[in-house]
Amino acid sequence: MTVILVVIVAACVLGLVRGGSMHNLAQLELTAWPLVFVAVAAQAAGAFAGALGLPHAGTLYVTGMVASALLVTVFVARNAGLPGMPLIAIGFLLNALVVTANGAMPVSQQAADRVGISTVRLYRNVDAKHELVDSETVLAPLADVIPVPLPGPLSHGSNVVSAGDVVLAAGIGVLVCSAMVEVRRRRAPAHLRTSP
Repeated sequence: MTVILVVIVAACVLGLVRGGSMHNLAQLELTAWPLVFVAVAAQAAGAFAGALGLPHAGTLYVTGMVASALLVTVFVARNAGLPGMPLIAIGFLLNALVVTANGAMPVSQQAADRVGISTVRLYRNVDAKHELVDSETVLAPLADVIPVPLPGPLSHGSNVVSAGDVVLAAGIGVLVCSAMVEVRRRRAPAHLRTSP
């Protein structure tokens, strides 16, 4: 999450440098945007099931992840004309693919060590959302294997992310920066349109 926030801030700065404005960003129209909140809720439900130690927590997490990816795919399809949307869809689908294949998101011990993240919870099998990468991991290159160390006061937000996370963050960055620079106006009814 920290990585996405950093990307959003960077995209806003770049948008301002390119002559854009936060007002333009506020005018961005997203069709079917409630689907994003439902998608987040679906993921959260699976995560909470694991945290509460409910039976079949792993299955619930995978189900929530797949449902989330499908909802985001529909949302992206409804907003396909906006810059960055295809990347956002691909990012979600890559994450859903590796989670579905393994029953949880695999995490690289080496990558976690590089950014100082403890994996004790994974060894104790108390985290239904994650597991350590091992010889049985499927689609390991798509797992959380990319260390992202953040400098100075942001260091507590250092994390290990997946290729899907990177693609997702890039898509969000493109969407935010483009929306700041390019005003997206509502389509006027046909009888009100004028020729240039």
